[in-house]
Amino acid sequence: MTDDIGVPVTVLGVGVVVRDGDAWLLGLRKSAWGRDTWAFPGGKVDPGEDPLAAAARELREETGLALIEAHAAGWASGWLEAGRVRHVTLFVEAAAPGTPIVAEPDKCARWAWFTRDALPAELFEPTRLYFETRFETRFKTR
Repeated sequence: MTDDIGVPVTVLGVGVVVRDGDAWLLGLRKSAWGRDTWAFPGGKVDPGEDPLAAAARELREETGLALIEAHAAGWASGWLEAGRVRHVTLFVEAAAPGTPIVAEPDKCARWAWFTRDALPAELFEPTRLYFETRFETRFKTR
């Protein structure tokens, strides 16, 4: 995605970090960006939208869960689409009680809980950056 003159586009997104004890909720992506990688629930922040409101909206749209006790928990930036899209992702840590559902089957194949020792190798770029920052370690990428 580039603008009309071929300049890379910057996209602001949110990643909703939901934990249950020692496990994090991740979804297997089916959409074009990060297809077949595991990611936090989340997505783009709409123009004029508050990032915490975007986090609540994305979580509800994707999992059917309601976001509570949310707070900003850092950010990451990197490149997608072979350098055509720069993502800036705000991570929002939150409680979200209940059982996630696949509410957008065209975007997510399934939801699963992963502990640190069992994180999948195929992590979506922003999700991988979150874990690398949190644990000060490098994870394998595609």
